Amino acid sequence: MESLLAISRDISQLLAEPQFSQLYMEHFTDQAKASPPHKRSIDSHPPTVHRVIKALQHLGISNVSRIYHVPSDYYSWPTYQRALHMTVPSPAHLCKSVVMKNKGWRPEHPGHQYYCVMVQYTHTINTATMIDWVRDLDGEKKVAKKHYNFRLADSEVSLELTGFKKGGVSPFGVITEIPIILCESITSLQPPVFWMGAGDIDYKLAMPVKSFVNATKCMIADISVFVNEQ
Repeated sequence: MESLLAISRDISQLLAEPQFSQLYMEHFTDQAKASPPHKRSIDSHPPTVHRVIKALQHLGISNVSRIYHVPSDYYSWPTYQRALHMTVPSPAHLCKSVVMKNKGWRPEHPGHQYYCVMVQYTHTINTATMIDWVRDLDGEKKVAKKHYNFRLADSEVSLELTGFKKGGVSPFGVITEIPIILCESITSLQPPVFWMGAGDIDYKLAMPVKSFVNATKCMIADISVFVNEQ
């Protein structure tokens, strides 16, 4: 495993170089255009993955997106092994959609009770920073700080809101529209592309960061901190 980690680091450093980052993105874009998710044979895909693909089509970003089917033991691997398996530039490019709940929110309060946060597996959400950021977002309508208490929503609540089970949560094709926050560190990725859930635990979705931001009209916030590349 140490050798795989060393290989992963070497690849990450190489692809972070401007010329190689550009080449990687050109290849990724060509592959996405040649075989977009909605034109591939998807009869075997779970219904939830179909829902994600349909949402990508509706937003006009299916031709810049790629869907990956991963092995059933994928989540038992360290992140660098997951990255190598899908030819992902680095573990930092692997992200997840997590539903955060403000447990102090009340219907008469401004803002939203739930937010879908896109965060890297190498990072964790700093809830204290998120509280300050959301309060600033609420502006003059913000209430006392005690009413801002962000925690990870229960898996049952996340399923009810998104229609996706744990490990497969995607920001596309959700049952209930939830404001999306993209952690700012994702916007600094080189090459500028990232991976996320695709509606089922065994499927992943990748697309350029810019395409995601333009399509989702997400908010961008510096609310995550680095934890571990493994």
